[in-house]
Amino acid sequence: MDSGGGIQIPSRLPLLLTHEGVLLPGSTVRFSVDSPRNMHLVSQRLLKGTSLKSTIIGVIPNTRDPENDTDDLPTLHKYKLYNVLPYCTLSCTLAVIFKDAQLLKYWSCHTQRFTVSFSVIYYLLCLTFSLSLSRSLCRIGTAGIAVQVVGSNWPKPHYTLLITGLCRFSVSGLLKERPFVLAEVQQLDKLEQYTTPATEGVPAEEGELGELSHKFYQAAVQLLGMLDMSVPVVAKFRRLLDSLPREALPDVLASMIRTSNKEKLQVLDAVTLEERFKKALPMLTRQIEGLKLIKKTRKIGPDNEKRVTNICISPFPFNNVCIDIPFNLDEEDEDEDGDDTAALERKVHGAKMSEAALRVCLKELKRLKKMPQSMPEYALTRNYLDLMVELPWSKSTKDCLDIRAARTLLDNDHYAMDKLKRRVLEYLAVRQLKTSLKGPILCFVGPPGVGKTSVGRSIARTLGREFHRIALGGVCDQSDIRGHRRTYVGSMPGRIINGLKTVAVNNPVFLLDEVDKLGKSLQGDPAAALLEVLDPEQNHSFTDHYLNVAFDLSQVLFIATANTTATIPPALLDRMEVLQVPGYTQEEKVEIAHRHLIPNQLEQHGLTPQQLHIPQDTTQHIISSYTREAGVRSLERKFGAICRAVAVKVAEGHRVTKTEASSPEDPTQQEGKSRSSVSVGTLDWRKGEVQMCEPPIRELRSVPQCTLTVLPLPATCSGNVG
Repeated sequence: MDSGGGIQIPSRLPLLLTHEGVLLPGSTVRFSVDSPRNMHLVSQRLLKGTSLKSTIIGVIPNTRDPENDTDDLPTLHKYKLYNVLPYCTLSCTLAVIFKDAQLLKYWSCHTQRFTVSFSVIYYLLCLTFSLSLSRSLCRIGTAGIAVQVVGSNWPKPHYTLLITGLCRFSVSGLLKERPFVLAEVQQLDKLEQYTTPATEGVPAEEGELGELSHKFYQAAVQLLGMLDMSVPVVAKFRRLLDSLPREALPDVLASMIRTSNKEKLQVLDAVTLEERFKKALPMLTRQIEGLKLIKKTRKIGPDNEKRVTNICISPFPFNNVCIDIPFNLDEEDEDEDGDDTAALERKVHGAKMSEAALRVCLKELKRLKKMPQSMPEYALTRNYLDLMVELPWSKSTKDCLDIRAARTLLDNDHYAMDKLKRRVLEYLAVRQLKTSLKGPILCFVGPPGVGKTSVGRSIARTLGREFHRIALGGVCDQSDIRGHRRTYVGSMPGRIINGLKTVAVNNPVFLLDEVDKLGKSLQGDPAAALLEVLDPEQNHSFTDHYLNVAFDLSQVLFIATANTTATIPPALLDRMEVLQVPGYTQEEKVEIAHRHLIPNQLEQHGLTPQQLHIPQDTTQHIISSYTREAGVRSLERKFGAICRAVAVKVAEGHRVTKTEASSPEDPTQQEGKSRSSVSVGTLDWRKGEVQMCEPPIRELRSVPQCTLTVLPLPATCSGNVG
């Protein structure tokens, strides 16, 4: 194609030899540059240039494996070598061209072997080499403009170029090979066909070319119709399709479809427009048939249809679209548009976040659009925006305010603890009268094993809220509460924000476990960081260092647990409503054992109530003789030991005809021994520990009585089970 008197590219262009893909006119491709010649081209031409002309380079596709590349000039596309002279003639030619004095001297000293003089040979060689070069350099490439250059030293020094194709060219001759390849080129395409709208172009073609053009346009419209038109980029390209000249359609659409480099090379080699249509039309037809086959074999609904996987808009003012096909039809719960920034922008607007947070997200999103994906900051910004849209800014659960149902549920889950139950019912009653009540800050203080954590879980189930537990024991860094600033490597939000992201609602029940065991180090005081979290007058604008915007925590119900208030800072203790949880009495432990502990242990050990029955007097004997604690953890372990012993007998299939309870000594003597062997001790209710004042208790020889029945055998077996 004759370029005529239109827009012309420079007659001398530096050549970028690439193996990563084929750049077609009207498309935008990202290339990675790491070879010596290409690195010199970027550093000496693109980075040092001061005009638009210096940013125009030629791209020559090279299909050879990059692992085998050397510093020598690679074999270019469509390269043909014409050996018209013997080996000696070719060697002498190379000596002349590359100015190898030693090789030239060698051949000049041995010219006596030939019947012609060296001068004649030299003249013939130069003439033949010029003829061979002119015939062999019929290579076609794409002239492009480098719109972006990004350098990096990891894992090795390289540049990443974003190049937009302008037109085809043919290489007329190589001017130099080092430090980068510079060639004399001849323009083949008209640049006007990519910049002039279709309405201002030439009249429609007639004959076979016009028929091919119309058929290609109809196939392109059909292919775009099978894409999701709700995606802004697809809709934009559909409008662009009507404004593009028909001459530009083969190159633009061939660059859209994911196909082999060999097929794209065929389109690049097609100099005439008719041949170009013939090469690109089968690609569109094959893609359409593939989509039709997918629709027949798999049922795809409009909600879970995932069609476009990679869409990019060229920053050069050709407004072309680069769409990556095939389509993602996985049924996994993934983002509809992958990494599309348009989908992320819709999520930002749909998150219903505060006005300040929305301004920050839109600002970061604007920066993200201008950032290449190879930059490390791209991943950090994307992760920040993903977290912002996942936070429950306006999502909440509806509270269950039925007081009778709440009282029944609490009584079924826990025995005693009347003070805690009454406080929960009071909160529900006030919520019925006033819906905008802030979440209370409660602190359960009591010995270990009395059920402080389980009560918090029951409160969440009673209110119908999500439950999240945060273990604070041993935490000595304030960043665990407030998060890290995004300027640090590996920064992440604090546990409060992470918990909100996990539960996905803004009114959960947060259990701050072991708040009395917070540490303090050079990284700060986490107890001081909790002052803002647990203050009802401040937590409506809690600011995490990672988010750097305020988040409302006033609807969160915070429940803290502690064994003692002695180690809690006074300022933090003043912000919480302390509820003392005393230890259980012996009668309460018996009821708890038969209501909760024994059925739970039977279920965990695969036993049934018919196989093992423990009377109340036996339970009372175990409590008084084998466990001395405020809670019921040791008591539960004792029941577990009994269940394991019974499980052994059940597995062995013992058969005993009657139930009996034997004792090694007389009960009165055993009772006297037991009384005489018990030492006097004091119980510290704050820590749940028994501090003995005399030698420790000797082993009790009395064994609690229990009944064992082996099923499904007809006989029963009972005995002393320790």
